[in-house]
Amino acid sequence: MEKIIILVVFILLTPLFPVKVEATVGGESLIYNFKYNPADESIYYIFQSDSGRGCPPELMKLSLNSEKTETVLSCSQGESLLSESNNYDYSSVGLEIERITKDFKPLTTLDLKLNNIAIDVNFISAENYSSEINEVMRRYFTALVYQGNNKVKELSMVGCNLNQPFTFQGYAIPGYNKRIALLLSTKGNCFEGGYANESLYTVTGVDNLNKTVTTNFFKSSSALTPNEGNLVIYESDNIKTSNIYIGQFIELLIQIGVIAPDKATAARAIFGL
Repeated sequence: MEKIIILVVFILLTPLFPVKVEATVGGESLIYNFKYNPADESIYYIFQSDSGRGCPPELMKLSLNSEKTETVLSCSQGESLLSESNNYDYSSVGLEIERITKDFKPLTTLDLKLNNIAIDVNFISAENYSSEINEVMRRYFTALVYQGNNKVKELSMVGCNLNQPFTFQGYAIPGYNKRIALLLSTKGNCFEGGYANESLYTVTGVDNLNKTVTTNFFKSSSALTPNEGNLVIYESDNIKTSNIYIGQFIELLIQIGVIAPDKATAARAIFGL
């Protein structure tokens, strides 16, 4: 009888006390709220990971000079802010991130198709859990980024399955006309059936950027979804060399005035670009 009374009291009191719930292994790792800081020539963004023990949002920055990523506000620093507020409300972390980035310039979406950017994803190798367990833990891919027929970037990526989609979103960087930011969203954490992982890259060597915004898409704290201006690529897709040259020819016709810029999308659609 005493044990039953104790159990009933515990059940009644449990909702009154906030409990910190931590993830175990799997979970999404997403990024959003991209801003450019001219002072250190870096792109700042929020990184939210639900894998591992689970962390409050972290603030990261990607240097345009070194192309290296650094942590500005870490998981442990965020947890300190949470403990100071005596609860597990993420608003205190959000306010600190806003304080740091409030004067930075937001990045705007860039239509990859409108800028004649194509991406070719290729499988490289697979890694098993161990030599004793013949089960794939992750797969390695490369992404070759083209503008017209010019290769401008080669990216290394991690995925889970050969037939999974890779979604790419382009961003214009304030003050840059030959460099863009490229967001990748794909299944990269392969535990428990797989979770979305997102990464940010910079791509140099692009030319004649058309920064016309063609969609009202806004990247939030959820995984990137397909829209009018981004690319969804599969490893099995083939970039046709003929299409690359057709795209370059259309760009030439635009430059010499044969095709009006506002007719470029229709012209590409005729050739399935």
